[in-house]
Amino acid sequence: MHEALERCRRINLVELEADILIDLARLRAATTSTGSGQASEDEAQRFVEEALVITERSGYVLQGADAHLELAKLALTRGDKATALEHAKEARKLATCDGSPDYTYKVAYDEAGALLAQLEHE
Repeated sequence: MHEALERCRRINLVELEADILIDLARLRAATTSTGSGQASEDEAQRFVEEALVITERSGYVLQGADAHLELAKLALTRGDKATALEHAKEARKLATCDGSPDYTYKVAYDEAGALLAQLEHE
């Protein structure tokens, strides 16, 4: 994945960079849960924040929804419910970029909704 990211950057294929960074963040977050520690969590945070900057700068709202979902999950693992709630709300908003119900990024919308329900229940 790192090689794919480097190739995208060499040829300025920014529309794929955010997806790769989000996937790298997911991978790092998964290794954190298996005991690799704080370094993996920090790296996951860095990857997803970089992806978020790309999505905001380029207007890729669906990838932005994915980035906010990952940030919400990372905040939840740190026990920061307020930040997780904020990112989950933003993810859900971005997932309905062109209006509900016909133009909704259903996977992100549903995942953000489940996160919001979990956070509001606690």
